[in-house]
Amino acid sequence: MKKSILVIALSLVSLLGYSQSFEKYENMKEVDAMIMTSKMFKLLAKVDLSSTDPEAQQYIKLIENLKEIRMFSSAAPGVRSQMQSDVASYLSKGSLEQLMRVNEDGKNIKFYSKPGRNDNFVSELFMFMDGEKDGKPISMILSITGDIDLTQLSKLATDLKVPGAEELKKVNKKSKI
Repeated sequence: MKKSILVIALSLVSLLGYSQSFEKYENMKEVDAMIMTSKMFKLLAKVDLSSTDPEAQQYIKLIENLKEIRMFSSAAPGVRSQMQSDVASYLSKGSLEQLMRVNEDGKNIKFYSKPGRNDNFVSELFMFMDGEKDGKPISMILSITGDIDLTQLSKLATDLKVPGAEELKKVNKKSKI
């Protein structure tokens, strides 16, 4: 019984740790934030995207299984420093595995994931980017949760214009090796 209570308590602490680390960015003036919930994905899935097109069907299947996308970016030095610290704290909890690191065009991008139901699926894809975009310093946090098919994820990231979307294609190729 004590073990069950301890496991539940630790689970709640890890969930609260996520919200305490990143939700604060949602209302900061110096931060651009985008949060899409499962309700939005369900609405998008109902849009008739050429139901005979196999690619459109795969896209619909991907977004139906997403729970949430959170993206925060900032060019403010103090916020960028705070983001780095919060990401380090979040990663130190040990529930994410590093997928890959990319350092090119003035950007240092790191991808992490939580295992999913099999090797092609993850329950969370987490990305942190620190560097420059259009010649200006920027940091970005991206977290996508749900039943995520890595084979389809790069298309969604490209459509959302997420820096590092091209690198996501490489993540999928590495997961098949």
